[in-house]
Amino acid sequence: MGLTNLHNVVRHYTCCPPRPPPRCVCPPCPCMPCRPICPPCDCRPGPIPPNPCCPRFPGKNVWKKYRNIFFFLCLPLIILQAIHSLGHEPFHKCDCRDYEYMRRRTKRFPWGRKGIKTLFHNPCVNHLPGECTPPPLDCD
Repeated sequence: MGLTNLHNVVRHYTCCPPRPPPRCVCPPCPCMPCRPICPPCDCRPGPIPPNPCCPRFPGKNVWKKYRNIFFFLCLPLIILQAIHSLGHEPFHKCDCRDYEYMRRRTKRFPWGRKGIKTLFHNPCVNHLPGECTPPPLDCD
């Protein structure tokens, strides 16, 4: 197959829907292989089908609905929650028991001056090892 024949085959498959390969009607000839059938000149590509992977929206200007939901529902709720959380007093440390399975430190942390505070340690709420009272003895 020469380059021009291959070009016609490629044009044939990109212009029209694929067809089964053409059959030769001529008698077999070892020196001349069959040429592919060229499409007619009036063959035009059809409309491009929609991409199934691309999301389709039900209508135009749908984004306005979500914009209104954000500004009139979500934003006021966020502001109310912020006001509600700022109006409360912070938590205070309560009494704790120092059981052997709590606040275990096998090695020191690489931050802080003594290396016993965790990375997200809150001194107003969290206890350090040794600050809690020992548990009562379990004598039966």
